[in-house]
Amino acid sequence: MVARIGNIIGCLLMALGLCELLPIIVAIIADEKNLILPFFVSALFTVFVGGALFLSFQNPKDRASRHEIIMLMAAVWFGLSFFASLPFMITGFMTKLADAYFEAASALTTTGSSLVINLDLVPTTILFWRSLLQWLGGILVFVMAIAILPLSSIGGMELSRSVLPHGEGDDLLARIRYAFTPLFGVYAGMTLVCVILLFIFGMSSFDALLMAMATLSSGGFTSQGVPGANSMGGLTELILMPFMIFAATNMTFHWAFLKRGRANIYREDPEIFTFFYILLVAILIIFLAIVITADMQDVSIWKKAEIAAFTAVSSITTTGFLPDQATSLPLAVTVICMVLLFIGGTTGSTAGGFKILRISIIKRHADKEVSRLTYPNGITPVSFSGNVVSQSILMSIWTLLFIFISALAVITILFGALGYDLQSSFGLSITSIFSAGGLIPLISPDFVGYHSLSFSAKWLSSFAMILGRLEIIALLVFLMPSFWKN
Repeated sequence: MVARIGNIIGCLLMALGLCELLPIIVAIIADEKNLILPFFVSALFTVFVGGALFLSFQNPKDRASRHEIIMLMAAVWFGLSFFASLPFMITGFMTKLADAYFEAASALTTTGSSLVINLDLVPTTILFWRSLLQWLGGILVFVMAIAILPLSSIGGMELSRSVLPHGEGDDLLARIRYAFTPLFGVYAGMTLVCVILLFIFGMSSFDALLMAMATLSSGGFTSQGVPGANSMGGLTELILMPFMIFAATNMTFHWAFLKRGRANIYREDPEIFTFFYILLVAILIIFLAIVITADMQDVSIWKKAEIAAFTAVSSITTTGFLPDQATSLPLAVTVICMVLLFIGGTTGSTAGGFKILRISIIKRHADKEVSRLTYPNGITPVSFSGNVVSQSILMSIWTLLFIFISALAVITILFGALGYDLQSSFGLSITSIFSAGGLIPLISPDFVGYHSLSFSAKWLSSFAMILGRLEIIALLVFLMPSFWKN
């Protein structure tokens, strides 16, 4: 067990260490030469530890057990966040481990929460590293979702669709490689397209790069101004919306369309259809709520429609970009956004949330139970994408739903025990677990900012961010005594 995990973690650490060399180029260009050595030291240490693990442990070629898969996921999210936090501390940008770990975990899990008060005062190299880390986190999210999570059988993930070529075998490292190799080109290519469009329509090349990386990773880090405020123009929002949707839908489908021209893959997938159906309904409801409210009577109809679309897209994709005039939006919009955050994007994407697939199966199961009450002797199996969903999978999804709701309640209570009011506690819980930290001003307007969090609250937030990416139940299994006895 340890050999397989150590080998894979070592490989990932070496990749992370090499990526830590990229900010050195930015430091040279931006004339921030004092940051060159800290990033070089961070990269050297990370590569050294990763290389030692990679060479010390050999990756077995046999089939990985579920214990190994769950242990690997926990080690990846908790371990990589620590090494990703090293540049923040070594450069002196953040001197406390709690702060640096919070920022790194927020970036890697694509949550988008930040302790920075004024982004205009942050060195260019640090801004680049935050965004690069978030972009790399997006890769980690969809690779884990496509290559690893289906093997864990957590919450019906074995039903998730992937149209990548078969032949990856049972080796975990090979599965990661087969998922990464074709999808990285699509991910990087769409990021480049987003950068070009943002640059053409008036954004500087550096800001366009950071904004594109935040968008395609469903992360939501902004590169200028003050966190908790919308500094984007209407045209920028229109450009970003299709890319947010792209990132929140199955990445393998995009590969099949762009590389193979298979447009019918979208029409045949019920998860994609449900995603757009929920999105359109949410846009309509938010628009009506904005039109009715008295606080935005001076805003034009076109602007209201734009705010409604951007708010709905930012929420369901869990990107977390704060919409314009967020403080003026009615309570109904806040409630809808929380529901959208809970639903999230499709499987195989960079988005967080409970996932459209599970919501669809729960609805179909509910329809089946209603039908059974009407026709007690009728046979109405639950099916999804042409496959009959077994009773064990249904139980797994309902169990995960209960655990998600319970986790929200428990973490909200813990924040309350640390001295935060109910609205702030719930806002911190839902934005951390569902990877949309940038929307905290919309959900909890009275919350001062993440920089005001206490030492304990920062660690709790970091834990909640990783908990959401671990699908919660994986960590619970990992902490059970029976897991270690087996």
